[in-house]
Amino acid sequence: MPDFLPSRPGRCFRLLTGLALGALGLLGACQSRQAPADAPATPPVGHYQGGLTPAGQPELRAALDIRHPRPGHYEAELTVPGAPTLSFVADTILLAGQQLRLLRPARPGQTLTLTLDGDFWRGTLAVDSTQVPLILLKRGVPDPSAYRVQALPQVGGPAWLFVPTDTDTPGAALALLPDAATAPTAALWADALARAGIIVLLLPPPADSASASSETPLLQLALQRLRATAGADTASVGVWATGARATALLPALAAAGGPRVAFFVAQNAALDARARAAVRGRKLPMLGLYGGTEAASAAASLRTALAGRRGSAVHSYRGTGPDLLVPTALGPKFGPGLPGEVVGWLRNR
Repeated sequence: MPDFLPSRPGRCFRLLTGLALGALGLLGACQSRQAPADAPATPPVGHYQGGLTPAGQPELRAALDIRHPRPGHYEAELTVPGAPTLSFVADTILLAGQQLRLLRPARPGQTLTLTLDGDFWRGTLAVDSTQVPLILLKRGVPDPSAYRVQALPQVGGPAWLFVPTDTDTPGAALALLPDAATAPTAALWADALARAGIIVLLLPPPADSASASSETPLLQLALQRLRATAGADTASVGVWATGARATALLPALAAAGGPRVAFFVAQNAALDARARAAVRGRKLPMLGLYGGTEAASAAASLRTALAGRRGSAVHSYRGTGPDLLVPTALGPKFGPGLPGEVVGWLRNR
């Protein structure tokens, strides 16, 4: 059974420092308080404002916050209010001389590369094959962070835990289980939900076809990890599963001794006879989400099975892909009404 390896709260960011050509190396950001005289350069802390200038499009406002919340630990966050799917909290900070690179967790195609020039950062935001120039000017102290992100090593690839910074008031938490079609953009959903105050544990897609025997123990482990996370309301821990993973988990959730969840978000779930019987048999609050050209007909099947169950809803988004996103020149964006309709349902169950 997959297992999450131990990890300290608040993953330490890595610093890549250019001390000498051929001697570049990764250094843990969790350094001692007594730094040696030849300690590597560290990112300049501050709040930077400026803009992205995509070719043939209006400039987009952008902000970069580099924080140093405690000795040896750095955080960085890019915010693009006009294109929120571009915003992210970096899991890794790479610093080589005056060049800074930020890597987006669970989305390797998105990186921010900048060069320091006085109080300015100049560089590009890469989103897959698209390169967008940007320039940022230091404006003061960094804004508070929206959330923290932590890698949890496990067999089959890392899971990622997104935890809102404000954990004083317990809130909803969910395990996000994408399939192969939606995994490349699942981090966009994790970011949006974490900014809305929802804890998200993003798991990698399955290596093989999804089945109840493989998905159930993985979900049990994820639920255990979420319930132990600071800020999680243990009575509001659920699961969001996509495609065949959702279909496989429905009978498991309805079975005696199956995983206990407070709600279930089913994305692009095709209902076979067992899944349909499970939907009808267990009165679990459900949100059905369907994207793509066949969204309406697939949604109708789940809507019929739910039979107007109180606290449940089904939405279809014909203009989106299976990931509920719409492709654009700057990468995918959320479909109409999203992510608001999902956040609203999670908050108001």
